[in-house]
Amino acid sequence: SHFFRVVPHFLVQFGIGYTQERELKHFADSSIKDDPKRADLMPFREGYVSFAGSGPNSRTSQLFIAYDRAQHLGTSPWETPFGEVVDGTQETVRKLYSGYGDMPPWGKGPEQGPIRNRGANYIVEDFPLLDKFETCIVKRVASLTQMMEGDESTEKKVVEAGREGKSIERHIRVAAANNDKNPAIASAANQREQPFLTLILVLAFLVLVILLLGIRRRKMRKTGKSV
Repeated sequence: SHFFRVVPHFLVQFGIGYTQERELKHFADSSIKDDPKRADLMPFREGYVSFAGSGPNSRTSQLFIAYDRAQHLGTSPWETPFGEVVDGTQETVRKLYSGYGDMPPWGKGPEQGPIRNRGANYIVEDFPLLDKFETCIVKRVASLTQMMEGDESTEKKVVEAGREGKSIERHIRVAAANNDKNPAIASAANQREQPFLTLILVLAFLVLVILLLGIRRRKMRKTGKSV
């Protein structure tokens, strides 16, 4: 898949594949419902990743990465950020070839119809300087179920998570102590943050307890089978 629409200071768009497999083509063309708008993520900033679209609930496999002057993005139903370019790699995104400009009539870049009909040959023959994906790696975050069904190293991970939780709690206490030095900040911060922090700590504790119980039950089942 090529970065077929690269417009400096606006966006870079990609996501039209060249596969001929029916199931993959059907999957790529299947529409995805729009996500709820997130006011806390507005305005768009450089590095935001969002689906491209042409109307309500029109999202498919096409994505775009925002450049530095894309603050006006986010008003269309499909323009909800779901990711962000990793720190240190935005410079690579800026260097993607942009000499063809936007698609017609705003530029001389490739059009989506011929990309779908002619595939990679259209890009290679008519727009040979465009950059493309060489490899794509997707990493999934393990769910609680996967962690509980994992190997014996899971228990170590749970213990480490507990230590991280204690570390976070210490940072919270240090911040609270610093706020106590300023009565005005302390009173306002305590009213806003104490219920929220308490809820976070309680939920973290419950998750750790559930994971440990699941690990112990699994070990007991294994012990019973071996006997």
